[in-house]
Amino acid sequence: MSCSISLPMYDFDEVQTSTAALLRLIVGAVRELGEDVVAGNASDLEHSSLTAYWASDEMYMSQSCGLPYLEELQESVDVLGTFLWDGISDGAGNYRTVIVVRGDHEATEMKELRGARPVVSNTQSLSGWCSLGCALAGVTNDPNFVQPYLIGHNHVGSIQLLQDGIADVASIDPATFQLLRRRRPALVHGLRTIGDGPLTPATPIIVNKTRNVSLDKLRDALHQVFAQDSLTTAMDDIGIVGFVNLDGDDYAPVHELVALAETVLPRRE
Repeated sequence: MSCSISLPMYDFDEVQTSTAALLRLIVGAVRELGEDVVAGNASDLEHSSLTAYWASDEMYMSQSCGLPYLEELQESVDVLGTFLWDGISDGAGNYRTVIVVRGDHEATEMKELRGARPVVSNTQSLSGWCSLGCALAGVTNDPNFVQPYLIGHNHVGSIQLLQDGIADVASIDPATFQLLRRRRPALVHGLRTIGDGPLTPATPIIVNKTRNVSLDKLRDALHQVFAQDSLTTAMDDIGIVGFVNLDGDDYAPVHELVALAETVLPRRE
């Protein structure tokens, strides 16, 4: 039975053609290594369904969030690396989330958020929940410093709650924010950046442990894909400039960030 390769994390409608071009080349490169894989589409799945997909035998390779990898996926997948984002990532594949407030909120820095209503994409999001908690922990140790958080379900949903005046502050994945500024400027119009999250590895490219090919061969194949001139236009469209090797240990420090975030923005059922 064929397993799927998917790129669900940034597959907005506006860049689907470019994402499909990248996915097609990745699938072809993995097939050349002898693996029975097909292009899959997991972009429309809710977070809980995505996590189940990432852990399933159906998935061969995909892009996940770093926090679900640490908390639920380590027994079933390995980390290959991450994308390098133009103007966002450092050379090692790390980035910082952007902390944004709606345009009419009075806060200009994190310490002025007392009493604000935060929105998180979900509580298993490294960028949407953990990074916001860590940023707040930089100015307070009071779990009542902000109001109870709302759930946006994804970054676009969180931003919409800001624009609707229902929430005041959110932490947004910087690659998502850059894509939205380019492709949906009306959605982010007027939002102000007042801080950033901790430096963390960007969203990981993961691969099922049941594969027949070594991590090194798969990483080499991905580097060869990103080196193809035919992919330049698609990469520019998405906002990526390459791929960098990472492994699971690179995400281990996130455990400490989760503990820090829990002190001021504790997760609830």
